Amino acid sequence: MGKILLSGLISGTIAGLLLLGAFLYVQLSTDIELMDLLLNLDFISDDEPHIVIQVLLHLLVSVVIATILKWFYLNQSKLYIPLMVVIWIVTTVLYFILSSSAVEPMELHSYIGWTLWAIFHIGYLEVLHVCYKLRL
Repeated sequence: MGKILLSGLISGTIAGLLLLGAFLYVQLSTDIELMDLLLNLDFISDDEPHIVIQVLLHLLVSVVIATILKWFYLNQSKLYIPLMVVIWIVTTVLYFILSSSAVEPMELHSYIGWTLWAIFHIGYLEVLHVCYKLRL
């Protein structure tokens, strides 16, 4: 179990940082606020947490997802791919939930933002899978 937790920590951090970096790049090169949407917590609290706290919470979610997926990858391999599809569907639906829950309106360009969100989350899951294949 310790190896699964360590793998989840490493692979979740790598994949989470790559997703965050991709969204940051999109946000800096366009006006589509995907990184802000990913880190947005304004619907939970009136006080905006420091960016470091927002990133750490994002990485915590990524590590939890990576740990769960790693367990299925090793112990329930027949359910691994279906679980990845379910996680992708959930993260894709989160685009609409998070964008509608945001207190401050965000510039997301609806279909373009949603398409990028969905594609980059597929990439996130691919990075996790590569990490598992590399035994990280």
